[in-house]
Amino acid sequence: MRLASSSALAWLAASRQSEIAGLQQLLQAGRLTGEISQLIHVLQRERGASNIWLCSQGQLFGDELPQRGRDVGRSLQSVLALLPPLPAADSPRAGNSRLFSRIAAALCALEALDALRQSVRLLAVSHATAMSTFNNAIGQLLNLVFEMVDTASDPGVSRALLAMFSFMHAKELAGQERAIGSAGFAAGEFTPAQSQQMVALIEAQERCFSYFEQFADANSLQCWHGLGGAEGEMERLRRIACTGSRPDRQGAAMALHWYQRLTRRIDGLKTVEDQLAVALMQRCRQSIAEAGAPLSAAELQLRVPQAQAAPAFSLVLTGEAWQGAQQAPLEAGGLTPKLGRSVLELIQQQSKRLQDQDDQLAAMRASIEERKQVDRAKLLLMRLQGYSEDRAFQTLRKMAMNQNKRIGEIAAALLAVAPAFGEEQG
Repeated sequence: MRLASSSALAWLAASRQSEIAGLQQLLQAGRLTGEISQLIHVLQRERGASNIWLCSQGQLFGDELPQRGRDVGRSLQSVLALLPPLPAADSPRAGNSRLFSRIAAALCALEALDALRQSVRLLAVSHATAMSTFNNAIGQLLNLVFEMVDTASDPGVSRALLAMFSFMHAKELAGQERAIGSAGFAAGEFTPAQSQQMVALIEAQERCFSYFEQFADANSLQCWHGLGGAEGEMERLRRIACTGSRPDRQGAAMALHWYQRLTRRIDGLKTVEDQLAVALMQRCRQSIAEAGAPLSAAELQLRVPQAQAAPAFSLVLTGEAWQGAQQAPLEAGGLTPKLGRSVLELIQQQSKRLQDQDDQLAAMRASIEERKQVDRAKLLLMRLQGYSEDRAFQTLRKMAMNQNKRIGEIAAALLAVAPAFGEEQG
């Protein structure tokens, strides 16, 4: 196989430029994730204010509602500014179908909030309906973030995205816990269904925090550990909600007390989320810098004066993954020994680095796919057995422990037999 210096280095440079272009897209995805994080936070605030307004029958937070809506509008504009441009109708962009579908679903869910705001203001909507509409909008935004996690091509950036998504998910579950708790405390008691929901939300938060700790950077973990666990009063209120005990107070005042405790907790979580956004951007820029360094070396080698040319030579390389079964000599085709070694070293370094990235991404995507399978298996049990989400997860975990297997293996086995029950899994 004959190599010419201009050809070899040109293709190596093209490879580097392609990698950097992909990383630049991830940098943009990181910026978008940070803005989505902020949009979700202000949506959670609006949901909380609307929740207390409805639970208090229009006594509390009336002055806050318009401002919360304006905050969402401003944050939404920041998100829209970072969305990828729409492709021209005559030149569709390959490989973006799922991403564009997620964007469409998120925008559709956000548009539904305009009508909801009027109904909330007029107290013309139930607490459950209002919360469901807010939850759907936030859930669609989280789906969009997860889509970017699932398609990230750099393992370091993937880890940062996955850590941030897991934490954002946990924070949203805390927001739902706040909403359900407010309704229960306002009513003076929790129904069995509400208590079960509270237990499930708390346990789901812990699972998400566990995912976050698995992938987060050191600074974000330090910020998280500095936040500490739930305070004593919050734990006391949680016990009341989870056990169905009657609170010592009830009505709007008790709902507001719970709301304030949970809001303090959620605002603390936002500081960790902000640190994760910083870490994500740093990781993106670091990956771009690392990808650019070998390219600069290649460009420098291209400037070697032709007058320094020396006789050509051949190298035989063995055991390189990028060679496959071929171990034929690589002809230098006019490269000097020094320049030829440099080119081959660059090719080897790049090949090894890309292979390492592929291996890390494969492991990470296996973790993401296992998480998806567990979620699908939970839904299957919920449909077939009428289980709650928490009971479905506990069932999967118990089966895994009894069979000495990972929960992902149990989920995969369950999904494999789903067609026998008339269930289609996709």
